[in-house]
Amino acid sequence: MSLSLFRSNRPPSDAAPPADIDVTPVMNMFIILIPFLVSMAVFTHLSIIEFSLPPNVNAGMNREDVKPKPKLTIRVGGDYIGIVLGEKLLDSLPVIGGNYPMDSLGVRIRMQRDEYDYSDEVIIASLDGVAFKQVVAVMDLCRDAGLEKIGLSSATEDPEGTP
Repeated sequence: MSLSLFRSNRPPSDAAPPADIDVTPVMNMFIILIPFLVSMAVFTHLSIIEFSLPPNVNAGMNREDVKPKPKLTIRVGGDYIGIVLGEKLLDSLPVIGGNYPMDSLGVRIRMQRDEYDYSDEVIIASLDGVAFKQVVAVMDLCRDAGLEKIGLSSATEDPEGTP
């Protein structure tokens, strides 16, 4: 006599065979979902603008006999954009209603570059409150004009301190 609960080791005859798993609905969902997610992905383009900051000026460089050569500077402000060489204002364009005259500025930069013998250096001095996209637009205009070495600086409202 056997002590088992079942008389035989066979499964009962009324048990159904194992069912096949139907993965078709899941595959259909992935066929629709994957192209949708890929189409919604954001593809970004990274751009790099090479620029330099002005070097630190120490006491040894403030000698009277050695004057640095003035560099072409573009002053970007909320009231006007100026093209400056040293302390001399070469050209200026008014900013009217927050609209910066970028097309005219590009032409003026090329004219000043052709008129004077500049190297490929320029300094962009911006006032506080000027949107960074305006500074980048001026950097692009300078590169288009052949001024590849771009330096960034800050400008003061009144450099001479006169009212």
